[in-house]
Amino acid sequence: MPGIPMNWFPLPNGKALLVAAVLGLYTWLALSNLGYRKDLARAQQVAEEQKKTLDRQAGLIVTLQTQDAQNRALMAAQLQQEQQLRQQHDAAQRKLRDALKNDACAAKRMPGAVLELLRPANSATIGAAVPSSP
Repeated sequence: MPGIPMNWFPLPNGKALLVAAVLGLYTWLALSNLGYRKDLARAQQVAEEQKKTLDRQAGLIVTLQTQDAQNRALMAAQLQQEQQLRQQHDAAQRKLRDALKNDACAAKRMPGAVLELLRPANSATIGAAVPSSP
């Protein structure tokens, strides 16, 4: 077609302007994509740190649950031992009361000298014996 000019873009230096616009758009898209990539990398790093933190916390929770179970077992054993000691003490008290029930000597007051011997050396001690009366 001999009658059609080769310049199809209507503006002078139009091809250069079109190329510059396309390059500018490409550059803008690349830079904005770079920002998104940085945000994505930052988000992935935060996610990894949170995963590590959650893993540590999960380990701590397992440790605490194990220790809680051990503490509960120890508490149950201690309560059982205290209950046995209380039952033994109550049985010994009943035997003593039964033995002293009909004993005339048990109804009398203990002499002061005996009370002094039974009293601890430090009178400020908790559970110290009652002072004797003459």
